[in-house]
Amino acid sequence: LEDQVYRGHQNESQVAPNPENIMKSPVTIEKLSGLDIQQTSTANFFDGLYQLKGVDMNVHSLTFRYPNTRGFTGEANMRMNQIIDGIENIPPGLSFSAGNIFGVSQLDIDNVELLVGASSALYGPGGVNGTLIMTTKDPYQYQGLSVSVQGGIMNLGAEHPYGSNPMGDFNFRYAKAFNNKLAFKITGGYLMATDWHAYDMRDRYNLEDPNSTRENNPGYDGVNVYGDDIIVPVNLKDAAPRVAAGVAEAQGLTPGTPEYEAEVQRIVDLFPDQVVSRTGWQEKDLVDYNTRNMRVGGSLHYRFNNQFEASVQGNFARGNSVYTAQNRFSLRNFDITNLKGEVKSPDFYIRAYYTIDNSGDTYDAGGAALKLNEAWKSSEEWYTDYIGAFTQQLLTGNPENTSHQFARLVADNRDLSGNIFDPAKPALPLPGTEEFNNYYDQIINTPVNQGGTKVIDKSSLLHIEGMYNFSRMVKVVELIVGASARYYSINSEGTVFIDKPGNPVHIDQYGAFTQIAKQLLHERLKVTASARYDKNKFFEGRFTPRASVVFSLGEDLSHHSRSSVQTAFRFPSIADQMVNLDVGPYTVIGGLPEVHSLYDIPENPVYPLSGRNPITDEPVTEYGPIIIPQFRPERVTALELGYKGLLLNKLLLVDTYVFGNKYNGFTATQLLAQNPDTDNERRFQTTISTDFPVLSYGCALGAEFRVSRAALVRGNVSYNELGEIKDPPPGFSPQFNTPRFKFNLG
Repeated sequence: LEDQVYRGHQNESQVAPNPENIMKSPVTIEKLSGLDIQQTSTANFFDGLYQLKGVDMNVHSLTFRYPNTRGFTGEANMRMNQIIDGIENIPPGLSFSAGNIFGVSQLDIDNVELLVGASSALYGPGGVNGTLIMTTKDPYQYQGLSVSVQGGIMNLGAEHPYGSNPMGDFNFRYAKAFNNKLAFKITGGYLMATDWHAYDMRDRYNLEDPNSTRENNPGYDGVNVYGDDIIVPVNLKDAAPRVAAGVAEAQGLTPGTPEYEAEVQRIVDLFPDQVVSRTGWQEKDLVDYNTRNMRVGGSLHYRFNNQFEASVQGNFARGNSVYTAQNRFSLRNFDITNLKGEVKSPDFYIRAYYTIDNSGDTYDAGGAALKLNEAWKSSEEWYTDYIGAFTQQLLTGNPENTSHQFARLVADNRDLSGNIFDPAKPALPLPGTEEFNNYYDQIINTPVNQGGTKVIDKSSLLHIEGMYNFSRMVKVVELIVGASARYYSINSEGTVFIDKPGNPVHIDQYGAFTQIAKQLLHERLKVTASARYDKNKFFEGRFTPRASVVFSLGEDLSHHSRSSVQTAFRFPSIADQMVNLDVGPYTVIGGLPEVHSLYDIPENPVYPLSGRNPITDEPVTEYGPIIIPQFRPERVTALELGYKGLLLNKLLLVDTYVFGNKYNGFTATQLLAQNPDTDNERRFQTTISTDFPVLSYGCALGAEFRVSRAALVRGNVSYNELGEIKDPPPGFSPQFNTPRFKFNLG
């Protein structure tokens, strides 16, 4: 039982193309074995990743979550590969893994391995922060029928007033082998729940004051309230001179006379310095919290000549979820299909897979609320009514707060109880009514490029790769070579990317790698070197070498020190390259020159904003236009030192490491303004490659102690830090988003 007692001890890792003892791995590998998965206290194996040292988990909703290591956890995790049975589990249009919503059935997972840190030398672009590899159960080894049913309660003790809800998860697996030649398996699962409600009612511009609400703050913009977004700030103080002039002229006063000027100034002095926002709707009224996730899959395997195995595999997953990007998006009926064929032996494999995603009825909920407000009443008309009513009340001696309440009553044409104020005029649509549904359904079912908020994505990729291990032919060293080719078809019908309806964007990408390893000093010293070259249609080729040394000590070689210098890189994601999405107050654009040219950038200069808020921050013009660096792949050079060993008569397993990363061409978000401080000002959020280095560093320590054969105590602590960034441009955001310290104990 030693393989089970000591996680990783004498346990082979499949992270490397050539399986090796995980204790002697030259890089940090975290593993959840089959026993770990069975014993995890979480609702599913994916949540068990929380317990691994150095792992962050970004949770958007019940089914939409993803892990990350070593920092830079933004809305999406572009710096980590996620692979299931050799298939990259990343929808080609979405550009990042959505966790396990399109992943593996709970009953079919055999083990999970996480290679922490740079890993693109062997696994290709994307493995800048790590690679997560999930392996499913072999139908030859694991046969029979398995069924599981889980139930639970969601939203217990939640802050929102909508109560708790049931949750159910059903999974099955059936596998059968015939004479160890032919085998097949089928898997499936269905999850049904009511997702967590996003119910943060704080004012996003006054987060420290929970008492700032719609009732007492005319400029309220709720965190999880939409449609109240301040697109173009309307400040009553700015409107005061125009309103005062109109009132003075209505009194018969002549412009330019002392009486006229005095009256105008009197009225202007009455107006407060107050931004006013429109009335919005809570998120619960705009997104579908009914989470549904279906996964089905199957594979057929055949062994021949006692050493070869051929297989075909197909998987389909569909789900509903909610996630945060530039806005809150409601994923409805989003699905992904994977088809794979593979031939392998102990010495080689060659595989090809095809992935296609379909966004289904997905829509931008935040953008839909903005368009809903414009549909029932334009902002120009709404603000005209508001300012007129406010002025009337203020000039007749009413208090400022009362004047604001009456102005909103007139502009929305509804009181706080929902009653219509003037039946002859349009009124703010109430959630759940036929009027609201008619407006909203039309918006969310109309594509973005036709004035709605429906997102269309029918992108696909074809991937072919192979690897050969020459170790049995070349005795002097361990030699592995491999190559891959990939073809993207990016098809959003012009709703999200720069493609056109009927004319997808095609991208080809290819790469090759080799690895050489040598055992020395009676297998106490292992030296490994590897290198990879990759080329993408839009970017120059990249060479990524790696070198490592592992030295084993002790009579039984149970103490292992490791050091490595690695380089890794990633091509900018599809979204970072070619997104073109108008979200209302600003436009999100990719970093490719082909995208910038659509907006006459850089011919028409752009200027950075003063901070990270694309709506309220101001353009910085005193230093001149920003010079956008060349858009290129992000590259990291990583140095790691570590130790892994067994102590106290092999009852204590210790694993520790320290690392430092240096990023060049770091991919980051940059906010821009074109024609600043004019009526033609336009704002953008784009992706740039920085022309200055970004540094991060950290360390971690994990330990497991076998108390008895029935009890194991484990814990870990990790530390991550972002180095000082000297003179970053205004509006630059590295999105490190990682706590300095994390602890786990169990």
